[in-house]
Amino acid sequence: MELWSPAHIRSLLPSIGVMLILCVLLRLWLGKKPLRVRMIPIQVIAVLLILLEIGKQAVSFSKGYDLYHIPLHFCSLFLFSIPLMAFYRGRHEAVVRTVTTVLCGSAMLLMTVYPALIYPAWDVENFFSAFFSFHTVTFHGLVYFAYLLILTLRLYGDFGRRELKATLIAITIFSAVAATAAQLLKTNFTNMYQCNIPPIEVLRQSLIASWGYVPAQLTYVAGVTAGHILFLWGVFALSKLLARLADRVFVGDKA
Repeated sequence: MELWSPAHIRSLLPSIGVMLILCVLLRLWLGKKPLRVRMIPIQVIAVLLILLEIGKQAVSFSKGYDLYHIPLHFCSLFLFSIPLMAFYRGRHEAVVRTVTTVLCGSAMLLMTVYPALIYPAWDVENFFSAFFSFHTVTFHGLVYFAYLLILTLRLYGDFGRRELKATLIAITIFSAVAATAAQLLKTNFTNMYQCNIPPIEVLRQSLIASWGYVPAQLTYVAGVTAGHILFLWGVFALSKLLARLADRVFVGDKA
């Protein structure tokens, strides 16, 4: 189980370095501006994500359409949460900002620890020759950048019980929808049909052999859902800690 391939090392590490430099520059430029101004980089990212998704769907339709391209993957959540955070202004704005922060934090953490799970080395190597590879690498890179911007520009909301509850409810509902669609369409949305982490897939197959398909698959789906919930709970705590650090570093700035 390879966490980092040479292709990821050559591409992702320099990309993170560039993102950090841009964050510092944007911090110096926009750091003390009102929220509506500091949100502009996230609005740009939101538009880019939507354009990328439109392109992906168009290319998929032109090739006969692959059900795998239905936006029911974990990372599909960013298609909804980041634009919502970028453009929604209302009574639940702070909650939306926190939920989006946690979701982006999950992608950042996974890409830092296990980027090969997010996209294979093949996508990096074919970045300039295959549209879907270009989409995958660019899409996740923008989400990573969004999380760094949220922290450095202090775009997150509060991290109280209400925000935690909203985060866990959101991932539970999404998991239920993705799991149902995965079984009906026999397509691996959000790893709900099978697992692309080899040790877990071996365990799933052994449970099927011992228990039969239906009880084993239901157990597997419940386990993946529980894993999503616990993972986001942990990312919520991490993001809360990082937000507190940002508040101390950037004390005195406008909220």
